[in-house]
Amino acid sequence: MKEAIAIKNLTVNIGNKTVLDNINLTIRSGEFWGIIGPNGGGKTTLLRTIIGVVKPVKGNVKIFGASPEVAVKKGWIGYLPQKINGLVPFSAIDFVSLIGDKEKALESLRLVEMDHKKDMPFERLSGGEKQRVLIAAVLARNPKILLLDEPSTGIDTVAQDAFYNLLRKLKENGITIVMVSHDVGVVAQFVDYIACLNKKLKYSGDPKGALDCKLLKELYGHEVNVFVHHPECKGCHIFQKSS
Repeated sequence: MKEAIAIKNLTVNIGNKTVLDNINLTIRSGEFWGIIGPNGGGKTTLLRTIIGVVKPVKGNVKIFGASPEVAVKKGWIGYLPQKINGLVPFSAIDFVSLIGDKEKALESLRLVEMDHKKDMPFERLSGGEKQRVLIAAVLARNPKILLLDEPSTGIDTVAQDAFYNLLRKLKENGITIVMVSHDVGVVAQFVDYIACLNKKLKYSGDPKGALDCKLLKELYGHEVNVFVHHPECKGCHIFQKSS
């Protein structure tokens, strides 16, 4: 598969502090990656570097062989930040069509299974429904890559599973997905690969490898409780403690 994102020898400083230290990571077209790690470990900074907002002091990022600035200009990347500031005084379809026509907006809402609520005010939607509409707004630009920063925050367990299954569907449609998350055990069930990040890249590869107790303790600096949704029981979970 073609390289969608190639990160080579990437070092990023914020002020006098090194936030990312010599990161090397290759994400291929159509893959679904989860990025996990502690708060302040550089996860959001990595996404912001991929879109060209943060500039590295060393190394580089290439998007399908081009610079982040070119990739963003061409609409190859769709980015959903962790927080959307302010109220959204629009219906779902009006919000999605802010960056395109309503026909494309409806198509995007249909893809995320929210077309039946197209006329509902955005602020009256549930947390999970809002996230779907936000993704529809990103998809309306036909991105090749979807970057998501903690997209399941504030969504209940059942809605989370439905949301992650939606992302799998988008992945199967050929979209490359990179998702930052704190839900280690849950994310491991849905992604193709996981990268463990705490300033340095501690691990990248099969999701099962990321659940290693010693790795998690090293990554977070303390014992970690891992919750995994049980596939046959909505809302249930099993529990693993690193030690």
